[in-house]
Amino acid sequence: MFIKFCLYAFIILFIFPVSLTASAEEDGLNIIDMNLTQLRTALDKNEITSEELVKAYLSEIEKNNRRGKNINAVITINNAALNEARNWDKQHKAGTKSQPLAGIPFLAKDNMNTKGIITSGGSIALANNIPNQNAFVVQKLLDEGAILLGKTNLSELAASYQWFGYSSFGGQTINPYNPLRNASGSSSGSAAAVAANFAPFALATDTSGSIREPAAVTSTVGFRPTFGLTSRSGVIPLSLTADVTGVITRNVMDQVIVIDEMKGEDKNDAATLFMPQFADHFTDGFTQFTLKGKIIAVLDNFDKGNPDVDRVKEEAINHLKSAGALVTHIRLPSTYEKLWETVLGPVGVAEFRPQFDSYLRLLADGQPKNSVEFMLSLKKLTEQGTIKINPARFKGLEETLNSRTTDSPEYIRILSKTIPSLRTQLTDIISKGKYSAIMFPTVSCPASSLPGKSDPEYVCKSADPSAASYIASTTGFPQVTVPAGMAAGNAPVGISFLGAPGADKQLLQLSFLFEQLINIPH
Repeated sequence: MFIKFCLYAFIILFIFPVSLTASAEEDGLNIIDMNLTQLRTALDKNEITSEELVKAYLSEIEKNNRRGKNINAVITINNAALNEARNWDKQHKAGTKSQPLAGIPFLAKDNMNTKGIITSGGSIALANNIPNQNAFVVQKLLDEGAILLGKTNLSELAASYQWFGYSSFGGQTINPYNPLRNASGSSSGSAAAVAANFAPFALATDTSGSIREPAAVTSTVGFRPTFGLTSRSGVIPLSLTADVTGVITRNVMDQVIVIDEMKGEDKNDAATLFMPQFADHFTDGFTQFTLKGKIIAVLDNFDKGNPDVDRVKEEAINHLKSAGALVTHIRLPSTYEKLWETVLGPVGVAEFRPQFDSYLRLLADGQPKNSVEFMLSLKKLTEQGTIKINPARFKGLEETLNSRTTDSPEYIRILSKTIPSLRTQLTDIISKGKYSAIMFPTVSCPASSLPGKSDPEYVCKSADPSAASYIASTTGFPQVTVPAGMAAGNAPVGISFLGAPGADKQLLQLSFLFEQLINIPH
């Protein structure tokens, strides 16, 4: 696979050299640095072509994915991407305005089904899994004319078990900002790819923090939408009580543009049927928003994990105040500090096996059809000694074979009482305080060191740096993370805003203004 990847990249780079049109060159534009609004304008004015854009990103992938900086974020290339871009160029009429993402390339996390392209979930046991149709959110973008470049690495089957961004199929993804650090998990490949300019955006999934945390540690923007705003059909499940799909982008406006095209009702995902869908686009009137007079609740439950993170938090508070926001400090009840132990952990153990089995049953002949067959294949492949799997992840998968807990009293109690109670309580807190958002560092510590590596500048005094992320995962409330500063070791720090369910647009508007205040270059 590696040889095929490199050969393909070599052909792209040397037979189809990257070039800009004269107009783009005169303007001093580097097309891989352009945001989605700039790309749309340039494509519609014929200043660049989709083919040039695809070539430019493939060139950057060839240069720094498995050589150069060796980010290892992209694990499969769509061999048809260039032809698809050429076809779009032929159909595109000069001077006509296209759909927002038409002709623009993107990457997708490798737990999302892609027709005719390997969908491994990061597991070597699914190395030959080639779906016959796309995941709903992937298809939505393709229908609009977006170009799929390829698939990104992830923690194996979207669960990290402390080996963030490592999979038996894809290997280890590296943080573009520091080669000794990981890019968190599980959407590490998507975040690292966007940060490394391998694509303008990358689709991702989030269960307990898998979009927000990788975005936070790679200085990108990650958004976990209100549960049900986007579809999960055609995605390898981890825990459908908490799974959502989303996107990682370089800035908030790009995030809004992509989410606008992703969101929507899907008859194959019941969660979207119960979520009131927005009739208008988030981009409509998006900039008509002000921070002045808005009440921002600063969450203090998860402080003192890292001094630089705490400093960035204080700087963020000062920026909000300077823009006229009213800042108040709050502490949530201690139950919100232990959501992994009380909710997400038990629910995840209960749901993974039966939901994974439902996905496997739909695979083509020759693929594992259930968890038992999957584990037999995984054991056979890993026992050969040439492929390494995260031992803790392997143990976790073995333990799920005996999981029969979706009918247990504990599981039923969590879903019927614990989660609704937490949602109601948090809704009341936001409502009574008239908070536009609750603000906190996305992760209480910067990205940690890679397995087998050590970075003396890494400091973390938190028992679980991800704990704050579990609030949105448990309640289904929206949360967006925005780059806000740097910690020692050239480690990015993200600040998050969490809002009431359905307040997605307002949360993104607030985040957009915060981004302008911080003004961190991407």
